[in-house]
Amino acid sequence: MAKLYYDERNRRTLAELAPNTKAAAMKWYAFCEKHGIEILIYDAMRTEAEQRANVEKGVSGTMKSYHLVGQAIDFVPANPEGKVSWNWYDRDDIQKAVKEAKRLGFTWGGDWWNFVDKPHLQYDKIAYGQDKVLAGPPTTSVPKPAPKPSTSVSSTSVYVVKKGDTLGAIASKYKTTVAKLQAANGIKNANTIYVGQKIKVPASTYTVKRGDTLGEIASRAGVTVAKLQALNGIKDANKIRVGQKLKLQ
Repeated sequence: MAKLYYDERNRRTLAELAPNTKAAAMKWYAFCEKHGIEILIYDAMRTEAEQRANVEKGVSGTMKSYHLVGQAIDFVPANPEGKVSWNWYDRDDIQKAVKEAKRLGFTWGGDWWNFVDKPHLQYDKIAYGQDKVLAGPPTTSVPKPAPKPSTSVSSTSVYVVKKGDTLGAIASKYKTTVAKLQAANGIKNANTIYVGQKIKVPASTYTVKRGDTLGEIASRAGVTVAKLQALNGIKDANKIRVGQKLKLQ
């Protein structure tokens, strides 16, 4: 079995993870190796300063990042020559790898319906910050159900780029930021959009459904409960009602 192009760097990055997360991530990496799925794992453990900088740039949605506790990785698809692209997440082999990661207990940021984060895999099978002691070989988990979309507000809008458009103008039109559009669409360079390209625009509101909690909504939206409370004037996080429309950004 041939080594992946970035094997040495990938293993160094995986070594930073908390014990159970690392064990599950190594099983996932072995799967990628076995099937020749080229990836670059470029981020695992993060400092608070690094996370704060990401939040300020709009490429992360919360300071409660699983990177801070060693329970998350970020990866980008690659090819056998070592070229990487944030536009390759829909590649069949990458989707196969994502499916395996979910089977092992990871949540994929590409499934989030507001702050889409395709490079991101987080091991929330264990509660945030509680991955302290290796509990033995990770067990196979039942795949998590897909996040529930809103029945009254679509999770994203899609904008088709026209001649003369810029990402800044599109962001202004939808009252969002360039950084959020880049994160939602895997766009590395904001100046390289093209006519006909479909741009996903994260939803700005969500309508509460039966069974929703503010914590669950915040998690799906990639923001904190405190931010949702501040945006919507909610004093008690336990008091939301069915049909209530919440601002997400």
